[in-house]
Amino acid sequence: MHRLMTFLAVLGLLVAGSGYAYAGGAAGETVTIPKAAYQAILDRLDALQRRVDQLEREKYQTKTGGVQQAAIPKMQKDIEEIYDTLDEVETKTLKDRINFGAEVRVRVDNYYNKDYVFYDATGTPHKDSDHQDNFWSSRFRLNMDAKISRDLTFHGRLSVTKNWADNDNPSFYNEFNRGHGASDTSVEFERAYVDWIVPNSPVPLAITFGRQPSTEGPPIEYRENRLRQSTYPALLYDGETDGIVATIGLERYIGVKDSGLRLAYGKGFQDDDDMANWRDNSGLDDTNFMAAFFEGQIPMVKNSLMVFSYIRGFDMVDNPLGANTNVGDMDLFGVHLQASDIMKTGVDAFVSWGLNHSHPDGNVAENMGGLLTDDGKDNKTGWAIYAGLRYMLPIQVLNNPKIGFEYNHGSQYWFTFTQSSIEPFNKLATRGDVYDVYYIQPLNKNLFARIGYTYIDYDYTNSGIHLGKPRDTDESLSDAYFLLDCRF
Repeated sequence: MHRLMTFLAVLGLLVAGSGYAYAGGAAGETVTIPKAAYQAILDRLDALQRRVDQLEREKYQTKTGGVQQAAIPKMQKDIEEIYDTLDEVETKTLKDRINFGAEVRVRVDNYYNKDYVFYDATGTPHKDSDHQDNFWSSRFRLNMDAKISRDLTFHGRLSVTKNWADNDNPSFYNEFNRGHGASDTSVEFERAYVDWIVPNSPVPLAITFGRQPSTEGPPIEYRENRLRQSTYPALLYDGETDGIVATIGLERYIGVKDSGLRLAYGKGFQDDDDMANWRDNSGLDDTNFMAAFFEGQIPMVKNSLMVFSYIRGFDMVDNPLGANTNVGDMDLFGVHLQASDIMKTGVDAFVSWGLNHSHPDGNVAENMGGLLTDDGKDNKTGWAIYAGLRYMLPIQVLNNPKIGFEYNHGSQYWFTFTQSSIEPFNKLATRGDVYDVYYIQPLNKNLFARIGYTYIDYDYTNSGIHLGKPRDTDESLSDAYFLLDCRF
């Protein structure tokens, strides 16, 4: 009886916060499931309530001698059947409220790293080369979303990435990239955020708060064979970030289709004492991100996107896993353009440009140097270009496979916030040249395979690292890979 009343209370809460009106209710009451299904649940609950009341009366009569003791097992069985029915109703209500989807990927890589530099115990540099063949990994993701009300939507993703039979303790991954890093089988929150469409706002306004959709941005969806996954262009920012974003709709004011201005704030590092999370015992300043993005459709180009970006990272630390000092600020500027199925030819194309400018504060990390310098004193500027094409082959018997080519180049002082790169190497942070070719073979609507080859020719050391002066290098990395990806 108590369980039934509890369920009715929960159902009432769902009614109060839902989004579809139903017939016969009080004014303003809503539910999140179709009207017919909701009414059927109510009818079933009424019948169950009457049956429970009857059983309670029989149980009382049994205690007072009005019913034979043999009736007790039957009453118990009836009650258990009612509770089983309630379990089914509760499950259906949950599924109608939250949508779930999953992804499973396996990948095998074959690396050849040539002329990389390492240092011995005395600090003397040496060159070496290495093969890593038959290197397997797996990735699982659980995606979820819910329409909470007309103005509120929830999105989430849990992620596990694992190298096969890897027993090493992960040492590199932090809050910025843990969901993308291959570590153990721990489940990580890659994203969990709410979109709030602000009602009665004088301008179209949306607020996004929580763990942001800030990974695998444009144009990564081309090689991943899916829709756009992130707000921010991948060349500038690809990281798992907690923050809040305000989006102002501009289409009605400037006439550019799907245009908007995003103003973002996020955290890159926050120091605290685990016993008192408001206490900072290290004396370090937090790393904060402020950013602005204007985006919209390229005028007169269908299925297109343009994004103009500015990002400022304040008080960057030397190492989020064991920070000892702040090293300065970093500015990033970017322009991204892309278009899909250009003139209905099956060709997709994109180009991204980025520029970074450092503001070191004079601090130096032990054995690593300052911000893009050895002494932490001079401002440095870097730049990068990233471009590519993808073509859908009109071969229906093969489910219209796709071929793609990508190229990117980074200068000596190029640095970008892309530590959550979906690739096992952070190719967009490269100080040098990257050539990437791939073939996508759809096997059915839920499963595809991709085979590809990536070659990286490094011109300077420490790609993807913001500490120390980048120096000349002859290092190169090549990778031939194959993956299977299932989404449902």
